[in-house]
Amino acid sequence: MISQLHLPSLTVKGFRGVRSLELQNLGQVTLLAGKNGIGKTAILEAIRVYASRGDIRLLTDLIVGCDEMMPGSDEAGDKILIPDFTSLFYEYDPNNEDKGHPSIQISAEGKPEELTLQLVDDFEPRNLFSDNIDLKAFKITIGSSNRTIPLGLMYYHDRVGFRSHRLMSRNGSNTEAWLDPIKLESLGPGLIQTIDVARLWDSVALTKAEDFVTEALRLVVGDGLERLAVIGDPSVPYARKGRRVVAKLKSSTTPIPLKRLGDGVQRFLGIALALANCQNGILLIDEVENGIHHSIQESLWRMIFRVAVESNIQVVAATHSWDCIANFAVAADETPAIGTLYRLEHFGDDLHAVHYSEENLKVAEQQRIEVR
Repeated sequence: MISQLHLPSLTVKGFRGVRSLELQNLGQVTLLAGKNGIGKTAILEAIRVYASRGDIRLLTDLIVGCDEMMPGSDEAGDKILIPDFTSLFYEYDPNNEDKGHPSIQISAEGKPEELTLQLVDDFEPRNLFSDNIDLKAFKITIGSSNRTIPLGLMYYHDRVGFRSHRLMSRNGSNTEAWLDPIKLESLGPGLIQTIDVARLWDSVALTKAEDFVTEALRLVVGDGLERLAVIGDPSVPYARKGRRVVAKLKSSTTPIPLKRLGDGVQRFLGIALALANCQNGILLIDEVENGIHHSIQESLWRMIFRVAVESNIQVVAATHSWDCIANFAVAADETPAIGTLYRLEHFGDDLHAVHYSEENLKVAEQQRIEVR
């Protein structure tokens, strides 16, 4: 039986390179396929933004992570680079005011809390800013609540970020009624960072979930893996390297760094930890096949499907690998009515999603019909 999904469907308009896209039937486990640059990552980002309820820190991280910066000035008038928030909007042209105020809409069928992001010009009070700060503002609306932040203050600095939050309240935004975020973990396309491994591990250490993570890694390492641990002092100044994952193998008298066992083990560890920490939430995995040999991808998908059902996790992953799709099809066939695949493709300037039911997917896998 399928649990109540956070996203029974997804509609994205005006975000990144997506003018408009509807995914009408998301499963408990959904795989997005398509060519490089088609928009898979943009859809995963849209889900993150929706689940966070438009959290400004996440939006900043997404922009900075893509090096989408523009010249600006700090409070002292010194030149700096600030995040270019206009890059979030589909084909935004600041020189063409005839198009009006660009906006982004992200919604799910049956969910009243549509998220809207919009560039606006009427931010008040204007006397809070010096003349060199652009008065164009960023308005975030979720349900009946909204927040407005001037773009000139939204740069990657904790002190200014705090001031921006204070200004949101002074602008009369309805922050008290703001909806709680949906629990979400996001992985890939690269390897999980040690700081995130430590965060996820600390929440499962000495629980049954720790046993699950260890057992999951045995799918890659084999039965020779005895135990895992995250060791080190998180309070040291170089905290990102202050902790590390070690493994105890039957063949070794002392623990060894887990990284010695290769990227595939690191990738598997990230997925297992995310699953263990995402009960009743959403898990996103970009380029799910990265670093994982095709011979164990079927076992990976079986694990994902099983835990998704047991822990009520909605998984949305992306791939451009045929092996990944074929192994997904096998696992989906073994777990009826929860697996869905969409192939994203362009028709002219529009992005479309071709839906494959589990029955269609099984035939495609058997006949090796191209669905990437």
